[in-house]
Amino acid sequence: MRRRQINPRREHNSRQGALDGLQTAKSFAKKPPEMNRPAEDERSELIVRLRDPRYCSKYLSAAFRDSAGTFLMALRNVADAQKGMGKLAAEAGVNRENLYRMLSERGNPRLDTLWAVLKAIGLRMSLEPVSAQPPSANTRVS
Repeated sequence: MRRRQINPRREHNSRQGALDGLQTAKSFAKKPPEMNRPAEDERSELIVRLRDPRYCSKYLSAAFRDSAGTFLMALRNVADAQKGMGKLAAEAGVNRENLYRMLSERGNPRLDTLWAVLKAIGLRMSLEPVSAQPPSANTRVS
């Protein structure tokens, strides 16, 4: 048989002190304060800016200079901002699932499909020479 201590604080540490630091079920249930998600904030800000057609053209031009995959992902962002994928697919005459696939990083769209998507968004492509020299006055295109 054990003898009870008259004053447990004097001889031993109380158990309550050890239990105070442990997490309880209530502390697990508490949700952390609302945290900002930077990636989502940046994407939502980008979508707002991409509603401007001039910004869209500069954005797509920069992405086109980078790589084909970057251009397709940028075009997907523009499509989301301008009309949404469902409405754009209907206007371009493309299946919505195929549009998502086409505008993925590994997408491989046909030129006529890409042309239809750009036309539905209200954009067109133009080409320029690789060199930065402006064309001279006596250069003729045959």
